[in-house]
Amino acid sequence: MPLPPEIAQALADGGEIVTSNQRAARTLRRDFNAAMQAEGRTRWHSPSIFAFDTWATGLWHQILLAGKTDRVLLNPAQEHAIWRAVLAAESSSETTRSLDSLAQMAAEAWSRLHLYNGRSRLRTLSTSTDTRAFQRWAVAFERRLQRESWLTRAELPAALGAAGLAINGLLLVGFDTPPPAYTSLFASLTPVTHYQPATEAHDRQLAACADDLSEIRAAAHWARSVLTAAPAARIGVIVPGLEDRKPLIARVFREILAPELEDIASTAAAPYEFSLGTPLASTALVATALDLLRWTQQPLPLDTISALLLSPYFGAALGDEAAAAAAEFDAFELRQSRMLRPELTLDQAIASVATAKRSEQLTDLLLRLRALRRSAADTTERPYAEHADAFRAALEATRWSVRAGEDSTTFQALRRWESALDELATLDFDGSRATPTMALRALTRIATQAIFAPESHDAPIQILGPLEASGSRFDAAWVLGAGELSWPPQPSTTPFLPWHIQQELAMPGADAARDRGAAQRLTARLASAAPTVVFSYSATLADGHQHPSPLLEPLGLTPYDPIPEPTRTALPLESVPDQPPPPYPPDHPSRGGSQLLQHQAACAFRAFAEHRLGSSAIDARDPGMNALERGVDVHKIMETFWDEVRDQETLKSLTENQRHATLDRCIDAALGRSRRLTQTTWDEAYLSLQRERLRQLLRPWLDFELTRPPFLVRQQEEKLEAHIGPLHLQLRADRIDETSGGDLILDYKTGHASPAEWLSDRPDAPQLPLYAIQPAWPRPDGTPLGGVAFALLRAGDDLALTGFASTPEVFASTAKNQLPLESQLEEWRRVLTALAEEFAAGDARVDPKRYPNTCQHCGQRLLCRLNLATFSEEESEESELAHE
Repeated sequence: MPLPPEIAQALADGGEIVTSNQRAARTLRRDFNAAMQAEGRTRWHSPSIFAFDTWATGLWHQILLAGKTDRVLLNPAQEHAIWRAVLAAESSSETTRSLDSLAQMAAEAWSRLHLYNGRSRLRTLSTSTDTRAFQRWAVAFERRLQRESWLTRAELPAALGAAGLAINGLLLVGFDTPPPAYTSLFASLTPVTHYQPATEAHDRQLAACADDLSEIRAAAHWARSVLTAAPAARIGVIVPGLEDRKPLIARVFREILAPELEDIASTAAAPYEFSLGTPLASTALVATALDLLRWTQQPLPLDTISALLLSPYFGAALGDEAAAAAAEFDAFELRQSRMLRPELTLDQAIASVATAKRSEQLTDLLLRLRALRRSAADTTERPYAEHADAFRAALEATRWSVRAGEDSTTFQALRRWESALDELATLDFDGSRATPTMALRALTRIATQAIFAPESHDAPIQILGPLEASGSRFDAAWVLGAGELSWPPQPSTTPFLPWHIQQELAMPGADAARDRGAAQRLTARLASAAPTVVFSYSATLADGHQHPSPLLEPLGLTPYDPIPEPTRTALPLESVPDQPPPPYPPDHPSRGGSQLLQHQAACAFRAFAEHRLGSSAIDARDPGMNALERGVDVHKIMETFWDEVRDQETLKSLTENQRHATLDRCIDAALGRSRRLTQTTWDEAYLSLQRERLRQLLRPWLDFELTRPPFLVRQQEEKLEAHIGPLHLQLRADRIDETSGGDLILDYKTGHASPAEWLSDRPDAPQLPLYAIQPAWPRPDGTPLGGVAFALLRAGDDLALTGFASTPEVFASTAKNQLPLESQLEEWRRVLTALAEEFAAGDARVDPKRYPNTCQHCGQRLLCRLNLATFSEEESEESELAHE
């Protein structure tokens, strides 16, 4: 758009242009540069166009350098540090808020008090607990400022007004309702002219939309139509509460205006951009840096460590091979290791990498982690500047950086991060020293409060908030959220200033007349932001229904004729024959044991994906031991106990105290590794609770074992190489008892289990049937197979053996649902052989046994591409243990 003549003339006369926000200044500078190019110039002086904060700060620095003042202007981090020190000195325990949170609130109250010329009211603030506290803090804060000759940014307008500045013309752009301190400053300067971009709106419309999504889609289709008709147009999409709605707007605008960006590899620039930035700390590059530094001081959650191992910025100069090794370590070792809490210290991670199965492939990762640990060796108090250098060195040691080929936005984030480290160094302004923990906390706060906005690529569609739109001009504009419940945006108040003072000073949110006038001026300005302006609102909200905002009534809006959604034509689909995979290599060892046939019975595709492709889901970690680890402990305790006791006769010879003492030793041995992982009293308490849980579970089970017919524990956890059809499987039985009726194969179950899981052509749990049909019986000594059973160890339920037996004396009175064995063996052999042959033949059909229940906890749902919306994300509290 052409540069407004008023602004061009002011610049030609040597004046300065001051805007209410950075975006307006950037837009005017761009228009000025375009005007210079249009005149055929090849070089020109940079125009004197500044946002207010930049302009005021620059003026004060000029005054300081000229020796006209000795007061140093504090940056936000320095001001926060002083507030925090003031609050820490009081050490009040009357609030649960953190010092940083209180310091931020106090700084906001201090700013309002000065921007609304309320400094003289500081001594009259003691009307409540909060205001009295702020009064004490503010007095101490002000004394510190005066003693050290420091100046806060809230005091800057008044200080500039008292400096007797001589300005060669000042043109103000976009100041709808400036605070009184600004007004007083402008009044002290001459000459000052107010300029508010205004366009005679020839077309003002109102769009009533069904809901929030419909409103955003309508705005996107409208913007697309305007851009199609006028490719050079500058379009504004103005959104109250943009921060909350940004993710949805980005998704919809990408779909409608730039569908090519749905391709993750696309490098095309979007025709729209957001003026609203994001906290620097939330960018992927800086989040990785902060997590690495945080890891030197405290354990990190497992998910965060996984993100670091997979981050392209951690070890950025390394190749794909090293990145793949780190990813494999994360998926197959780190997440499968035992830990009481789903978090690791840096030392624990180093030990895990050093002892990993693929440690020779993780040499570089190990070196980087050790370098990171060495960088944190100095824990003494030091100046902040030294900490900033130490943080840089630590990140350099880990090869944290930007990879070659990254986009411009990432390099801009890197530069902004360097600025954050420089800002950390400025905290040495008062000579204070800090521990590494204090320095990292300050750096994290700086990075969190710093808003990172990539440099504008001058996209034709600008998405911005109402205040950011001040001083901007568009060819067409759409204002979202113009309903009675959302417009105008409601200003907030501060609890640290008395209500009556906020009202007397006409602060935002406290003076209804002031707020109403400001809202009317804002609405009128938006209505004149372009020749064509559309206001829209959602008729339905989560809180109910709404009508248009009453502030729109004076505008004379006409109904908007919505652009119909384009008809989506189904594209012809290419049919690709589903070629079956090649057969499984004959005589090739099959991994997965009986679980292979269990998965084949549940769904042939799952068996193919997990046992031939090696695909597996990454395990999630919760605090404490997971269901698998708890089940393994039960198996280990029983194995250790019966290795010592051996048979029922010995068990009966023990007194109750002896049984309990033996069991306790076995429990302690099983929990021994977990005990070595304890680091806190929480860990100790958790293990104590687990120990008692195991006692309450297993003591009744040993009492139950006393009621069985006589038995001898013959084998425990012994491997067996099984042959079933063309497959060779490795099996392991929990326990085999020798009874008067033959050998009894047992499988411990702490959850629900039933022999029905062994039946049908697609059995749910084929482990025991697979073991039972092996040619190990009769044994050389003539001992037959007497039965197979689940040993049900369920707290609060009946303890029992349930399964199949050849004779009644195998289970006797302890049996539950005892079924005949002989007639079942041949049926199992037929069913399991058929499943083995299907797998070996390459059967990989997506054919879940009971859809969608079978798919509920399958890790291959993304790979098989069944409808994920069908499944509930609810996970059972205790998953079954598949123990081979």
